[in-house]
Amino acid sequence: MNSSPLRHGAIALVFAGALLVAACQTGPRIRAESAPGIDMARYTTFGFFDPLGTDQHGYTTIATAYLKEAVARELQTRGLHEAANPDLLVNFFIQTKDKIESYPGTLGFGYSRFGWHGAWGAAYGAPDIRTYTEGTLTIDLVDRQKNALAWQGTAIGRLTEHALQQPAVTVDSTVRAIFAKYPVQGAPRAGADP
Repeated sequence: MNSSPLRHGAIALVFAGALLVAACQTGPRIRAESAPGIDMARYTTFGFFDPLGTDQHGYTTIATAYLKEAVARELQTRGLHEAANPDLLVNFFIQTKDKIESYPGTLGFGYSRFGWHGAWGAAYGAPDIRTYTEGTLTIDLVDRQKNALAWQGTAIGRLTEHALQQPAVTVDSTVRAIFAKYPVQGAPRAGADP
């Protein structure tokens, strides 16, 4: 299926959170960090920034709706509940970046008076150059009283067409992967993948 760059950009913006898990077996790279001296177990309530970093032009995006649902579910499995005056405020940020990767052409092998030897000289044929889009989803948990970042989790992965076909499922699995690095482990979710 061919899509224009403008259409692809618009879809990526709306569903960027859904695109972070590649269709391949590796999934996104996950990083997480707590602020020094913070005990995340002491927090019992959460809420969401208004507006969130994934909202645009004064309205809630589809990506925001998926992210709010998935993050609320993860925090609730860890004993937190949503409240009007929460301990933690949640925010999301999505970035996309076009990247280029290059694979060398076919390498030659030869035989010399010293025997077989490995690759020699330049590659036969032109290198294979491909472009792709990498997405980054960052989830911030901010201590509301201190107005300071308490915990941050980030997923970085290749955006795929496969993920576009099921954005809610992909957002859920990406958020679950991020929260696997959360300092407080939650109760197992019914029907969740191990």
